[in-house]
Amino acid sequence: MTAPSGARDPLIVDRLGAQLGDFQLDPISFNIEPGQVTALLGHNGAGKTTTLRLIMGIVRKDSGHVSLGGLDHLRDEKEFKQRIGFVQEESFFYNRMTVTEFCAFVSPFYRNWNKELSRQLLHTLDLPGNKKLGQLSKGMRMKAGLVAALSHEPGVLLLDEPTSGLDPRARVEILKLLPRLAHEGGTAVLFSTHNLHEVDQIADRAIVVDRGRVLADEDLAALRGKAGAAWNLEHYYLELVQ
Repeated sequence: MTAPSGARDPLIVDRLGAQLGDFQLDPISFNIEPGQVTALLGHNGAGKTTTLRLIMGIVRKDSGHVSLGGLDHLRDEKEFKQRIGFVQEESFFYNRMTVTEFCAFVSPFYRNWNKELSRQLLHTLDLPGNKKLGQLSKGMRMKAGLVAALSHEPGVLLLDEPTSGLDPRARVEILKLLPRLAHEGGTAVLFSTHNLHEVDQIADRAIVVDRGRVLADEDLAALRGKAGAAWNLEHYYLELVQ
């Protein structure tokens, strides 16, 4: 996988918080580092999607800052988004467009759009370029979102529940892709999930959230090394959120 063309800076989340109706996201802070796969782990309703949407400026924050290489996510929104790939669980698509037409439509928004990489991703992810988006399964639509998010070679990739509802084949393909992007390409990857097995399988680091609070931010290899063979992610997680 091609390395990001831009500088490889950490995504810095500093005391980011919001009150959204009855839900409160307490001020949270963390960095997403280049070359790492970081899982944002928590139950449904824990605050994972809200955190990603706050980072992207989709919902309004009440406090805190998000920056990437000195760019503020709101003040420098246009430049900030040039350096980030974002795929929502339920992304918006123009259903009458084919996959190829969709890529052609999105490409002018990004100055670093790589046509060859886009074609490579379509092939790697086995996406039919001539098929209309409205005819695709949920897994195929997620892949189309990934192609759009990755073809401008972002330094940071944010994914909201990327394997939710996917068939086994699509799930395996995406879980293989994320570590390659991070470990071979240097991308800083953050994906939200409630699936403990996926975290154990591909994540270098886990940020555990529950009821709008960060309960832990841990390097998983270090945790395994301290606890030895007896360590179990499920037990660790359930002890935190009980």
